[in-house]
Amino acid sequence: MAKAQYPIDGKLGKDFKATSLMGMRIHPVQKTKKHHNGTDIWSKHEPCWIEAPYDGKVLEAKKSTSPGGGFGNYVILLHKIDGKHYTTLYAHMQDGSLKVKKGQNITAGMPLGKMGTTGMSTGKHLHWELRLGKVHTWDAMGKNYIEPIAFFKALIAKEAAIATAGVVATDDDPVAPAPEHNEAQAEKVEAERVAAKVVAKAPAPVAPTPKAEVPPTPKVAVAVPATKPALKGELKLGSKNGSVAYLQSKLGVEVTGVFDRPTHVATINFQKKFKDITLPDGIVGPLTWSKLG
Repeated sequence: MAKAQYPIDGKLGKDFKATSLMGMRIHPVQKTKKHHNGTDIWSKHEPCWIEAPYDGKVLEAKKSTSPGGGFGNYVILLHKIDGKHYTTLYAHMQDGSLKVKKGQNITAGMPLGKMGTTGMSTGKHLHWELRLGKVHTWDAMGKNYIEPIAFFKALIAKEAAIATAGVVATDDDPVAPAPEHNEAQAEKVEAERVAAKVVAKAPAPVAPTPKAEVPPTPKVAVAVPATKPALKGELKLGSKNGSVAYLQSKLGVEVTGVFDRPTHVATINFQKKFKDITLPDGIVGPLTWSKLG
């Protein structure tokens, strides 16, 4: 399972910002008091790809037929997070930019479409909704709706915290002096915590040492072709050949010779660097192959 993320690449507050949070407001078009069931996000980047923030399934991917344009081009996803079902909605995307279809299974990071201003919209932005339950039903007072930025910020932090569960201490770890429990000590430790960003940077899990009677399976070295091999068909999740090894060496991921999930994510990030690659879908065809050098 891919890790949770925001629907736009980059840093919240820098690469993208909220322009209208969930709650009661004056509707920008109708000029009446209404409950805003989601959060509006703006980004200076163009094009700005909207991505799935979590694994799930596409419930809807189409253009609204509501009076006044409604959501314009929008996508609804179904997710299962910590045993509960949630739906998310992404609205006002550009005409012709939707990259997913109803019924499709998706993973976090997969492009849904480009930020736009279709439908009942006063400017380029993403309208993002999050609702508890399997069905995405509109409610005039926001029943079962959750503010999405706060929810995913907490989810991302939770996943980072859980990642520390596998860390095992060793005798070689740094040893702190015996503490004094007073205000001066508290201020000192807090300053060290902030400086080191202990909360934000969770250490990677450490696998337990295998039992002596069961030696670990040695890794098999995968040969990387000295020159770029000829592409035979598309490379995608599950592909296995020398071309994959060459691709992995170019992307800077572990060379296994198998097109795995880290290779898929790295391919999408690579494709996003080129404007003439209109669909960063993680599939390596002739155009992507030509960019690898």
